Formats: sequence, structure tokens, C-alpha cells
Amino acid sequence: MILKRLFPARWAKIVAWTAAALAWGTTAVAVAANAGAVTPVDQPEPVAAPEPPTTTTSTTTTTAPMPDMPERGLVVVRYTPVPPPPPQVVTRTVVVAGSSGGGGSVASAPAPAPVVTAPVKSSGS
Repeated sequence: MILKRLFPARWAKIVAWTAAALAWGTTAVAVAANAGAVTPVDQPEPVAAPEPPTTTTSTTTTTAPMPDMPERGLVVVRYTPVPPPPPQVVTRTVVVAGSSGGGGSVASAPAPAPVVTAPVKSSGS
């Protein structure tokens, strides 16, 4: 079924656009790679003055990023994760006030609204 839709002219267009895209990409990579290596041809290279010898001593200690490979077998790298922090208890106080709407005559004042407090556990971030 797909072969009916890909007649020779369409194949030619696909191949042409693919070749153009590859050529453009190759050119871009080549230009980027040679950007740092370009030196002007007309100007002679300057001769650097010899530097006097300097004596420096430094002692550094480095650790191997990976353990030494054994002659046979696998290298086992151990990982111990840090336990998550305990959840925090957050107490939220909500006060619901009655409305003082002006609808009709009310014989008595509304009762004070209850205070709701509930501990809320945090997931720790």
C-alpha cells in the first residue's frame, strides 16, 4: 500500500532533500572544527622570546575515579542512598465567620463558627 504512494518522482525528491541536508550538516561541522585552526597566511608567525627556566614543586594527591579493574570479573560499585527527611507536621487553623447579610429580621445573633484545626503531613519536599 505504501509503495503506491511513493512513486519515482517522490523518491527522487526524498533522496535529493536528504543529500542536501547531509551536505549542509557536514559543511557546518567542518567549518566549526576548523574555526580554531585557521591562521592568517599573509602575516608571519611572531617569534616568541625564550622564557627563563623556572623551578616549581607541587605535591598533589588524587584518588582514582574508578577502582582498579580486576583481572577477571566485574567491578562492584556500592551506593548507599541517604534516607529521606522525616515528614513535617503543619498545623493549619481555619476560622469560618458567619455572614452579616442584610436579609430579613433575625431574632438572635448567629452562633460563633467552630474553629477547625487539623494536622497536615508534609511529604518532605
